Amino acid sequence: MAKLGYARASTGKQTLDKQISLLTEFGCHKLFTDKKTNTEREGLKAMLEYAREGDIVIVYKLDRLAKSIQDLHRITNELKEREIDLISLKQNIDTSSERGGMVFHMIEVCAEFERELIVERIKAGIENAREKGVKLGRKEANRHLKEKAYELYRSGENTMKEITQATGLARATIYRYIEQKKSSE
Repeated sequence: MAKLGYARASTGKQTLDKQISLLTEFGCHKLFTDKKTNTEREGLKAMLEYAREGDIVIVYKLDRLAKSIQDLHRITNELKEREIDLISLKQNIDTSSERGGMVFHMIEVCAEFERELIVERIKAGIENAREKGVKLGRKEANRHLKEKAYELYRSGENTMKEITQATGLARATIYRYIEQKKSSE
């Protein structure tokens, strides 16, 4: 059983010193860190790859582990499936205890509720837009350009690359139009 510490600073102005100090005091055998995490969290990835069944992941606060409720839900589910416990020092949560397990169950319920609200809002927004007559989705490509692409294709004198460059249309758009024309002939 290894105690694995994870520390994250969201911006370049934040330091990891306090988190690292607390994780070290708590007895973490190995530390993983991320700084300026606008993109991939390489430290988190490395820790999840390194962690084995029976290990304990320790964080200063849950918001250092995850960027959202959904992110926390995803990470904690992965840990739970792999039988890896999680301790949050600030919130005094330990998933190996009954109380900690209950707290995480509540977090999962909140994450599911938040996900349902987001889906509901998206559906309502789409319906509202349709009621107002807004056409959703990508705008249809210019019919004249599609016809030009079709003529260039039929001539047999141009490569698809040349046709896309001449019309500015995507290959998929051109091929779809070609199929439409063939099926209507």
